Amino acid sequence: MNGHEASMAGAGKHMGDPTSQQGQDAFAPPSTSMVSELFDFDTLRLMVILNHRLILAILGVGLLLGAVSLVIMPKVYTARSSVQIDQQERKVLGTEDSDPVAFGTEADRFLQTQVDILTSRAMAKRVSDTLGLSANDKFLELATGHASSDLAPDERLDHVIDTLQRNLVVDLPRNSRIVGVTYRSRDAQLSAKIANTFVSEFIKGNIQRKFSASSYSLDFLSNQLSVAKNKLEQSERLLITYSRAAGLIDASSRAAPQGEPQRGPQSLVTANLVELNSRSTEAKAARLQAEERWLEASKTPLMELPEVLSNDAIQRLLQKRAELSSSLQELRVHLKADHPSVVQAATELAEIDREAKVLAEAIRASIHNQYRTAARQDAALQGAVDGLKLATLSEQDRGVRYNILKREVDTNRQLYDSLLQRYKEVSAASGVTVNNIAQVDVAEAPRKPTSPRILVNMAVALGLSMVTAAVAVLVRGHLVDTIDDPREVESRLGIPLLGAVPLADGIKPHDALLDARSDISEAYHAIRTAIELSSSAGLPSSLLLTSNSPAEGKSTSSFALARDFAMLGKKVLLIDADLRRPSLHLLLELGNGAEGLSSVLARKTAPRDAILGTQIDNLGFMPSGPTPPDPANLFSGSRLKEMLAELEEHYDLIVLDAPPVLAIADALELTAVAKVTVFVMEAGVVRVKSAQQSLLRLHRAGGRVIGAVATKYNLKMAGYSNAYTYSYGN
Repeated sequence: MNGHEASMAGAGKHMGDPTSQQGQDAFAPPSTSMVSELFDFDTLRLMVILNHRLILAILGVGLLLGAVSLVIMPKVYTARSSVQIDQQERKVLGTEDSDPVAFGTEADRFLQTQVDILTSRAMAKRVSDTLGLSANDKFLELATGHASSDLAPDERLDHVIDTLQRNLVVDLPRNSRIVGVTYRSRDAQLSAKIANTFVSEFIKGNIQRKFSASSYSLDFLSNQLSVAKNKLEQSERLLITYSRAAGLIDASSRAAPQGEPQRGPQSLVTANLVELNSRSTEAKAARLQAEERWLEASKTPLMELPEVLSNDAIQRLLQKRAELSSSLQELRVHLKADHPSVVQAATELAEIDREAKVLAEAIRASIHNQYRTAARQDAALQGAVDGLKLATLSEQDRGVRYNILKREVDTNRQLYDSLLQRYKEVSAASGVTVNNIAQVDVAEAPRKPTSPRILVNMAVALGLSMVTAAVAVLVRGHLVDTIDDPREVESRLGIPLLGAVPLADGIKPHDALLDARSDISEAYHAIRTAIELSSSAGLPSSLLLTSNSPAEGKSTSSFALARDFAMLGKKVLLIDADLRRPSLHLLLELGNGAEGLSSVLARKTAPRDAILGTQIDNLGFMPSGPTPPDPANLFSGSRLKEMLAELEEHYDLIVLDAPPVLAIADALELTAVAKVTVFVMEAGVVRVKSAQQSLLRLHRAGGRVIGAVATKYNLKMAGYSNAYTYSYGN
């Protein structure tokens, strides 16, 4: 056995007891992430080998495109200049406006704002107007790639501005106020000229904005002072006029405590409203309590009211009634019902009941009276509160208007004072122009083009080709959805891998199995060992082999395992349980026989009478027998279970070659009675979803699947030197 088959078969030995998977869904994909699988070296190597032609084709096309790009891409020249941007400019008078020194994110925001101005459309238009680029046909031809004679003036200007913005690069390094201004074009001289013009126009624009802002500020402040003065006079007149008309005197003119607002005039109406509102709230609560008490009393039986039961008079009457009732019971024991003593006692007892009822009704009436009294008090207080509300609201309306007018006067006065002070400062500083931007580097015409670059273009082409190849391989693997490598069995099907059988080379499987040193024989030896070690209980009494679909090597595997166990000295019975397409008799070079499994299941033949001898010691064979019209009915009865129980007494192991799972239901009946089941699958052919469905059906039928056997494994495709070209018939 070569090293790879040993490792693949040994995987089944170290999986542990497969019964440990009973508690989970053995047929759902495991929790191992696809990312971890992709970074497995063996998996990556297998994917590359299986898709090497596709990968090489994509890499070749990508590198070819990279080489073509070097030829067709035009030469681009890049010129760079730089400017220094300070947050504060030098002051002359000491009263000039200046932005506060910003730190952290504020400083970054300031610099980014300047960069945005530099890259704005307005700045590009200034550069275009300064250099006359909109009238330069050569510049437009280089920018657009075609003649510009047919363009309208507005279209020419738009093309120029878009070209300037597209080829301008402004870089702002961290921890620095030196901003780089880079321009790219096909003309080296033009690149330097445009880069320097951007810097000069940026400086001019900054100075112009400051001068315009100072001039605008003076005009604006002058107009605002006039407006503020008129508004202050008008608001003072309105306040005085309204206070006289409303009869309001500002009683809160004294300074209020810090943090508290100024209060308007207070009155007796407001105080009464507050007091009555508090009393109304208490009355409403008392009314609700009395109402709830009356509702409860009206629903409760009269003698069960808590007020009645807690009443002293009622308690005395009830105590007296109890005594009379006891005496009446004694009298009735010794005297007849018409005896005067009995009649008198009964009359007294009825009188006590009447008095208790009258007293209880009076208590309940008292509760009702309390409720009506509370309701009248609540209504009266609510009416008084409503009356005071109108008077208070009227007074508050007048006070609110007064406070509004007073606040407007204070606001207008503060605004006028601040505008006057600001006007004086701006007047003193007007005409003094300062600048916080200076050019550091002057752009020079570049001597060498910066694009295209051979290494960069080829590296990008190679990188994109590799990414495209990886995506293509993943998409292809997802669409194909087959298990090419047996090591994927556990991760994708959730069951242990018992072993992998390699693809043979030009020989029949029977001949390969006869050679004890062949790779196929060694693989089945390892699978046999994995089955023995799959459970702590040792070798199972019955072993069922089935597959997803026909021609996956199921019958060959059944024969090989039965033969291996028999050669170890175990007494083995091989049963061809495929009643529809039997094939084991061909491998054993025996006839299908007039009697077989179908005859036993039909109760026409005893199990021992249907067993044939073979040329292999310790190996018996039960053929499928005559083909029945409906094999599913034979398997569905209890005869199969009885037959296995009878045969297990005479054999160490019974190997059943079952039909495929998805095609018919025979395998489901067989897996329910077999001790363990082995799932046989052809590597590179079986679909994952189909195999998962088959395993799910086996699991639901009660089968105990201990693992899978991968057959026809092409070692050459997996990158191993030993390659065989055998194709199984079953």
